[in-house]
Amino acid sequence: MTERQKRKRTFGELERRKSQQAGAVTSWRARYTGPDLKRHSRNFGDKMAAEAWLNAERLLIDRDLWTPPRERERSAWLDAQRGITFAEWAERSIAGKQLRPSTRYRYERTLRKRVLPDLGDIPLRDLSRLDISNWYTKMRAQLAAEARTAQRKGEGRGAAFSAYQVLSSVLNDAVDHELLETSPARVKGALRYDAVHEPVVLTPEQMWRLHELMPDYLAALVPLAATTGLRHGELRALQRRHLHLDDPARAVVQVRGTAANNRASGRFNEIGDPKTKASKRDVAIPSFVVPILQEHLEKHAQPGDDGFVFVGRKGALLHASVVESNWRSVRKQVGLADLHIHDLRHTALTWAARSGATLAELMAIAGHKNPTIALRYQHIGDEERRHAIAEKVGAAFTDELAQRRARRTTGDGAAQSLASGGQERPEGAGRTPPT
Repeated sequence: MTERQKRKRTFGELERRKSQQAGAVTSWRARYTGPDLKRHSRNFGDKMAAEAWLNAERLLIDRDLWTPPRERERSAWLDAQRGITFAEWAERSIAGKQLRPSTRYRYERTLRKRVLPDLGDIPLRDLSRLDISNWYTKMRAQLAAEARTAQRKGEGRGAAFSAYQVLSSVLNDAVDHELLETSPARVKGALRYDAVHEPVVLTPEQMWRLHELMPDYLAALVPLAATTGLRHGELRALQRRHLHLDDPARAVVQVRGTAANNRASGRFNEIGDPKTKASKRDVAIPSFVVPILQEHLEKHAQPGDDGFVFVGRKGALLHASVVESNWRSVRKQVGLADLHIHDLRHTALTWAARSGATLAELMAIAGHKNPTIALRYQHIGDEERRHAIAEKVGAAFTDELAQRRARRTTGDGAAQSLASGGQERPEGAGRTPPT
């Protein structure tokens, strides 16, 4: 609570604010009604500063130079930014975003490696569409050359997409802060990226084969991921308390965190919050996976409720590279040399869609906050159901055809009798049904 005492003046007013507990003046508020008939105010630490501000505002009004204080402050800030370079703004923009440490590191690394060498020294307001276009063309050529040298697929399209995406985000941020009227990042097709890798949906036989070939301490990861759709980092962050297996028919895995590499701090396997709020979820586990997990917990997991479910050979938190190296080895033995670990998640969501999961159910299983991705899987399920309906319709037609053939065979005599009696022949009698 504060005590306010208003001091009337010929222009505006001052409010003295006292602390009720200490009894001392804590601040002064200066207020006045402007030519726009709105109230404008500002707080000051001492009375003289408050009076000086009111006098300055009155002088602006008298000279017909007045604009609302907030507009003047905004204009002054923009003037101060006129000489800012793209590199300086990019640093501020990334610093102001709420990003996970691993994402922030990736953005900063992409800027430093792919964007700033060519665009960093250009004043932000001078950055043109031609500058962006020339940079993008040059970068694509460099990435394609690097891909050919390393014998990688895709000609660096993924890296080019990521770099342009970060650039576009930084420039859109400048538009939002009114440093630019429009973004000069207008390269057609730069934000469209078709991944080189075609997702694979595993058959049950392939899933079991991968399970058999993986080392014992990693084997349970395969059926769990292929049936629940957990992300790689979510699997590595699982603790015993996240698995509820007492009733196999109602078994659940709780997703409460994710493991990621924070290269900025030099810490690997840093456990953090899930990717999004929607990623924090409970997912049902098929009953056939429960005994596999129970055996894994008994033989390989860390002890205690907080013990990690998947660990390395020596009992430490499982590193992503360990999973990847073993995965590359076993996928070749299954005849799927291009199979990604993420395809286990793709398999789970595809089979869920085929089993009739609704859009809301798919989003809940996957931890998606945006329905766009889940819709892709629902379309797979819709296609499966369309084919199933078509088969049912086809079966109905073939059953009817069989019945008509049977009636024709047993009813030839009756049909002839009706014909000889001059009565109307039943519809379809005498036609040769399709074979």
